[in-house]
Amino acid sequence: MEQMNVNESMKVDVDFSEEVLPKSARMLEPLVWKVDEKYCCLLGPDQLTGVFGSGETPLLAIVDWDTNLTSRLATATEEDEVAQYVKDVYKADNTEVW
Repeated sequence: MEQMNVNESMKVDVDFSEEVLPKSARMLEPLVWKVDEKYCCLLGPDQLTGVFGSGETPLLAIVDWDTNLTSRLATATEEDEVAQYVKDVYKADNTEVW
């Protein structure tokens, strides 16, 4: 799966070992960045085909992303490359996919 990248100056450092984060974020470590006053979180090649979330803080962006990931997994087809990547990571970690 291709992962979008942003300019280093926009990236937000996230400690993905923090227990307050959703388990999905701790496992998948999505990209988090800041644009103006908004934080964005993404797993995938772009905001349209990947799983995207946003919020006023990095945590809120990650929580929004997690909500969108859960919805995406519930309706994903086998052609959904991002969802298949997530399922493969969960399977390798022996974690149940919702």
